[in-house]
Amino acid sequence: MNKQKIEIKIQSKNENYFESIKKNIITVIKFIFSILVLAGTLYIGFYILLLGIMIIIASYLFNKLKSQ
Repeated sequence: MNKQKIEIKIQSKNENYFESIKKNIITVIKFIFSILVLAGTLYIGFYILLLGIMIIIASYLFNKLKSQ
């Protein structure tokens, strides 16, 4: 014989409704947070790439002027 326990949670309609709203809000907040993290990563990565390009250009110009 199986000795499994089954729990039954009795909720009113309002509690069930608010629980559903809470789950949806948490899902939306997680989605917005992930988009903000992605945008921030791209933003920071762009400026790091821009800084690298500027350093390469400055080095090229410095070497070109130095060789003349």
